[in-house]
Amino acid sequence: MAYKDYLIKKDEAGDLFEILKSKYTIFAPKRITRGGRYCDMDTIMYENIKSFDELEYKEKSTYSAKEALLPMTENLFYFTEDDYTETKNPYKKDVLVFARACDINALKYLDDMFIKNGPFEDMFYLRRKNKVHYALLECQEDLDRNCFCVSCDANKTDNFTYAFRFNDDGSIKVKTEDDLDLSKFSNEEFDLKFPQENKLKVNFPEIKDNEQANKIANSDIWKEYNSRCIGCGSCTTSCSTCTCFTTKDITYTLNRRVGERRRTNASCMTKDFDLVAGGGHFRNQIKERYRYKIMHKIYAHNKRFEDGPMCVGCGRCSAHCPQLISYPETINKVNKELEKIRSEVK
Repeated sequence: MAYKDYLIKKDEAGDLFEILKSKYTIFAPKRITRGGRYCDMDTIMYENIKSFDELEYKEKSTYSAKEALLPMTENLFYFTEDDYTETKNPYKKDVLVFARACDINALKYLDDMFIKNGPFEDMFYLRRKNKVHYALLECQEDLDRNCFCVSCDANKTDNFTYAFRFNDDGSIKVKTEDDLDLSKFSNEEFDLKFPQENKLKVNFPEIKDNEQANKIANSDIWKEYNSRCIGCGSCTTSCSTCTCFTTKDITYTLNRRVGERRRTNASCMTKDFDLVAGGGHFRNQIKERYRYKIMHKIYAHNKRFEDGPMCVGCGRCSAHCPQLISYPETINKVNKELEKIRSEVK
């Protein structure tokens, strides 16, 4: 289906929203006053919005748009003695999610884990995905100093049902392939633009094989993170491509065979992420957990799925770290270590 372009005047914005709302539940970044890390800070969270006035389009959201597909906590099924009942799809109608190009490009990594990672597709993820459509929020340049989407080839996308440009005068440019009737609005070409360059540039290391990966993993570059990182998991919680979760059975009474199973967001950076039966841990030190996270992002995921580093350059991990640990700077250190390893081979 070909795209159609429209100009929505300021006094027509409410009409457009009502047309969209007739078909979709609208999920978008919304500013929460004084809802941030500190009492005088705001936060921008994904919530259902009631008008375009609530949509924050000038700044990056605190957390990514992936929550439309992977909520922090989700009930999977209820069980009673020998029977169980799966929960119903929480989306009663289609959902329109306003998202940046980087967050939309992150979907391929979520699909890798929940659809392509084994013989079975995750039905709970898939049923949400089949209901979700994306409205691209145009970025023409860096939203903040942490953006490096161009380095990840995540600055552009054509995976959207709508694209929006919110102008300073209150008008809106819209590009869409949807079949909703927007004939009441004026047609005007929308030259959708994407950032061509970031101030922050990151060169991802091209680790050739497991031998090089193991040498990097066993190098001394990780030692500093034992004292710097506190293992809080803020970086992974805010990441648009992280998919780790844990499941837990919640029982209502002393009868442990009656209750519900929940899937909850988890982080490889927290202490008990790798806890196994008998109380054993695979990664006892924080540096080992940080190393695991980085090596999975830049090497292990790509080795399995062959679709590049598991990163879209949104920069939220660096922005959220209370210890000011820079993900791009870590990548630079890995690059230097890789150069050292290759020079030793020669």
